[in-house]
Amino acid sequence: MRWAVIILTASLVCAAMVLDVQAEVRACSFRNQDNCLELSNESTRIVIVPANGGRIVHYSCDNGPNFFAGGCQIDIGPELDYLPSHQPLWAGPYEATVLGPLSVRLTSPTHEATGVQLVKVVTLDQLGSGVTLGQTMKNVGTKEIAYCHWDRTMTNATHAFFELNPSSRFPARWSMRRGQHGTYRYDGTSPNSPRVKILNGLLITVPGKKMEKVAADNVAGWMAGYREGWLYVKRFPVYAHGDYADGGNSVEIWVNAAGTRTEIEPLSPKVKLQPGESYAFTERWGLRRVEEPINTHHDIPKLVSSVKQMALEHSNPVSP
Repeated sequence: MRWAVIILTASLVCAAMVLDVQAEVRACSFRNQDNCLELSNESTRIVIVPANGGRIVHYSCDNGPNFFAGGCQIDIGPELDYLPSHQPLWAGPYEATVLGPLSVRLTSPTHEATGVQLVKVVTLDQLGSGVTLGQTMKNVGTKEIAYCHWDRTMTNATHAFFELNPSSRFPARWSMRRGQHGTYRYDGTSPNSPRVKILNGLLITVPGKKMEKVAADNVAGWMAGYREGWLYVKRFPVYAHGDYADGGNSVEIWVNAAGTRTEIEPLSPKVKLQPGESYAFTERWGLRRVEEPINTHHDIPKLVSSVKQMALEHSNPVSP
């Protein structure tokens, strides 16, 4: 850990030589946690906690509130494969290295039971709220492994939504996790929840108490969350012939027991890696204030035009 801090400090000093006043990476504290990293430009702020799995705990723009509640944590799946315990990969101390004015690489410890090491590269655009999140898992073991990337981002969203696949493998076009840990399965024939509304080709989660995780075989390549005038969008690649081994789902949403936090979860396909091989999965994020009045789930479809506009504004490629 001491070695990681030295690398971080030296990297920050080097980076400071090339930063301007409006765009920079700097050391900071966040909620009593020292040795955090802040990436900021003229409008947007991101905070990362290397000591807690390289978690991204703050994302805001234009002096707005932090959209995250718990933050973005990268994990491996599929959940239904019941992997060996691997807390160091999603919550252990990561080594942080500044790569450029607004780019940070975060590297996990190697994990013997899974044979995995995770590397994240977080890059904030020079202008605006665009973020590129590059995720790479590497087989650091001695035998073949097979996992997927699993992004678990806990937000303050009151509504989360995504497009349903018109050619879905599920009769209902979406699915719901049923059963208990160890026996989970996804029901895509008769899912039902008072927390889920289907409207204009969208699945929308609405405020309320805990619901079972809901999911779908989304092909549009985006998920979004909304709260009190703020819209958060994730874009990611979808692979037509990929092995989406978590019940056939490429997107999932989970809400905590109090109904106050919404977890937005895109997944990559499950891939086989030989020793020394790596697999990368890249997301693009955007955050913006929206003027459309959103009072109930009936208003959520109004936000689709903003989602598409943000895709043009934050146009770094994420497609395969």
